[in-house]
Amino acid sequence: MIQNKIDYIKRGAFDELYTPKEAVECILPYIPDGVKIIWECTAIENSEIVNVLKANGFEVIRSHLNDGLDFFEYEPQQYDLIITNPPYSLKDQFLKRAFELDKPFMMLLPITTLEGRKRSEMFQKNRVQVLIPSKRFNFIKEKKGSWFQTSWFTWKLHLKNDLNFINV
Repeated sequence: MIQNKIDYIKRGAFDELYTPKEAVECILPYIPDGVKIIWECTAIENSEIVNVLKANGFEVIRSHLNDGLDFFEYEPQQYDLIITNPPYSLKDQFLKRAFELDKPFMMLLPITTLEGRKRSEMFQKNRVQVLIPSKRFNFIKEKKGSWFQTSWFTWKLHLKNDLNFINV
């Protein structure tokens, strides 16, 4: 649970960047067979994550804090997988909550998320696996772009390797 809702609403500069279509398309082969319902817990209207997943036959439950559906307080009754690009300033809290929900997930986070003793311990304990695209994506915010390396941090997908390089 976030201690201060004001801090949650006034997040960092890289917290409301919109996921490009190609960042979602590259993970489609890694979504496990049998997944039918995906929860995108930070989806704005016209989210590319939602659009790409729906276009590929998945049912998507969309929620966002702006719609009164706080990831730290809300959980859909039924879903198979969480796929999201969470606010980066809250990545530790999002990861902790996702582990607590005990459902498979894929979170798009900066590659630097690998840094830090506490996260390292959390990743080792939970056997997090990472999908690393071969290029940086352009995250759009108000017609301005922001290029930086991100990766999909996954859990309970049972990938062949812990580090998986994706040619994009």
